[in-house]
Amino acid sequence: MGCWDQNTSNIDLKDIQETSIPAYGFFAFGVLGNVLALCTICLNRQQHQWRSFYIFFLGLAMSDCLNQAIVFPFEVLRYESHFTYRISDDECHFISFSYAFTQISSGLIIAGLTTDQHMSLIMGRQLDTMVGNRRIYVFALFAMWAVAAFVSSIHLIFGESEIFYPGSWCFINVSSEDFGSSASALVYSITGILTLIYTVSLHLYIMCKSLRDPEISGHLLDTDRITGYYDIHVNIFLMTSVTFYVLCWGPFLVDILLRSVNVVSSCTGRLELWLVRLVDFKSNLNPWLYVILRKENLRRIVRKFRSCRAGNIQDGEGDGENDRLVRHM
Repeated sequence: MGCWDQNTSNIDLKDIQETSIPAYGFFAFGVLGNVLALCTICLNRQQHQWRSFYIFFLGLAMSDCLNQAIVFPFEVLRYESHFTYRISDDECHFISFSYAFTQISSGLIIAGLTTDQHMSLIMGRQLDTMVGNRRIYVFALFAMWAVAAFVSSIHLIFGESEIFYPGSWCFINVSSEDFGSSASALVYSITGILTLIYTVSLHLYIMCKSLRDPEISGHLLDTDRITGYYDIHVNIFLMTSVTFYVLCWGPFLVDILLRSVNVVSSCTGRLELWLVRLVDFKSNLNPWLYVILRKENLRRIVRKFRSCRAGNIQDGEGDGENDRLVRHM
C-alpha cells in the first residue's frame, strides 16, 4: 500500500476516519485562553508596568493567535467538506510557514523568558530599573520573530511543502528525497532541539543556583505586588511551561529530525497528525497556565486546599498564612 497523498485520484475518502472535534476543541480552547490572558494583562497593566515577562508573554500570545487564525479556516473547510476540499500549493506554503513560525517563535520566547530570569537572578532589580529596558525587550522580541521567520521560510525558497494526512495541514516536505526540503527540515528540527536543550539546561541551573543560595534567590522575588519581577507565580509558570514544551514539542521535533536524515523512511500519516495536535495543545495551554498560576489564583487554590483539609470551606480564614505559603512555596 502506497503512502497517503491527497492528489492521488484513486484515494478512497472512506478510508479517512477523522473527526473535526479536535480542530474545534483546540480552537475554542486556545482563543478563550488567549482572550482571558490578554484581558488579565490589560486590566492589571498598572501593577506590572509592562515589564519583561509581560512583553514576552504578549508576543507568545500573539504568535499563537495568529497561527490559529491562519490554520483553523483550512481545517474547517477540509473536515466540513468531508475531505473533498483540497488545499492548493500556495495555501500549503502559507500553512507550513505559519506552523513552523509559531513553533520556533514560541520556543525562542520561552528561551528568552528563561534567559531574562537568569539575568534577574544575577543582577536583581538593577535589570528592571535600567533606562530603556522596555525597548531592549521589545527589540529582543522582534529579533526572535525575525529568526523564527528565517528558519520557517527556508523550505519556501529551497525546498517544498507537504500536505499531511488527512489533508488539513501542511509542513516541510519530509517524504521526498529533495535536498532542499531535507536540509530545511534538518535546520528546523535542530533549531528547535537546541532551543529546548538550552532552555531546560538554563532553567535547571537557575533552580539549583537559587536553592543553594537563598540570598541570590531573593532577586527573583517581589512579594509586595504583582510586577514583572520574577515572583513565585512567574517562576511556577516558567517551570510548568518549559516542562510542557519538552513533552509536547520534543516528539514532533525528533520525528522531523529522523525523517530529514532518512533514519525513518516510513510514510507520514496519523502519527504526525497526533504529534502536531500535541504541539497545538502545548500552544493553547500557555495562556491557561498564566491565568491559573497568577499569584491571586494560587492563593485561592492554596486556601481552598487547606480549607478542605481542615473541613472548613470558608475562604476568609487563613489568608495571612496562605499568602506566606504562596510566597515561599
